[in-house]
Amino acid sequence: MPVLQICETSISYSIRHSKRSKRLRIIVSHKGVEVVAPINTSEELITDFVESKKSWLLEAIEKVSCKYPPKTPQSYTDNAKIMYRGSFFTLKIESTDVKKVIVDFDKCFYIQVPQLLIANETEAAVKQALIDWKRQQVYIDILKFAQFYAHKLNVQPTSIKLSQQKRAWGTCSSKGSIRINWRLADAPLPVLKYVVAHEVTHLLHHNHSKDFWQTVGSIMPDYKQRKADLKAWEKQLAPLE
Repeated sequence: MPVLQICETSISYSIRHSKRSKRLRIIVSHKGVEVVAPINTSEELITDFVESKKSWLLEAIEKVSCKYPPKTPQSYTDNAKIMYRGSFFTLKIESTDVKKVIVDFDKCFYIQVPQLLIANETEAAVKQALIDWKRQQVYIDILKFAQFYAHKLNVQPTSIKLSQQKRAWGTCSSKGSIRINWRLADAPLPVLKYVVAHEVTHLLHHNHSKDFWQTVGSIMPDYKQRKADLKAWEKQLAPLE
């Protein structure tokens, strides 16, 4: 992969030759830098073109870096920051005489862990306990919000369950079964409400037609802003390993 050197900064980029392309162009995204070139464009010409775009390239990469900051795995150690309902809260861990991990929440996450656990076991146990706790809390919220919006639309889901899909925050089957991703426990409550309202509306419209969005708007007038907030929140998520 070619590399462009700008002072102490090294920028790797890939080259893609395209039959449709009539000129050289550079695409900068969170996936990397790509140079698109017409067929039979020489390597020398491509190198000269990239060199001529140094200033623009640095600016473009900086903008993308701000928009898509690198995601690091979540830590589950003492004083780590844990996301919940759209905010970050400090994790306080104490080794005590308990048989299993206990989670309490009051402006911070207070975790009691068994004294016999060693360091790496403690982090894994805390992580699982927090996941279980969040799943319980968000399920209570989901049931409450689903009941509220279902009453407004005079519909009734056949079941409401949690999911953990990587690419869907919610689904509604043709039989009326609603599934909501448990990781929305970390989302601001208005965002969670939007996803629930969205799926409840699918009980009436199993599509994303104009009628569907009009119905969503009838029970949530600011749904467009909440939909945008969902996209913004997604970018803050650390990978769940």
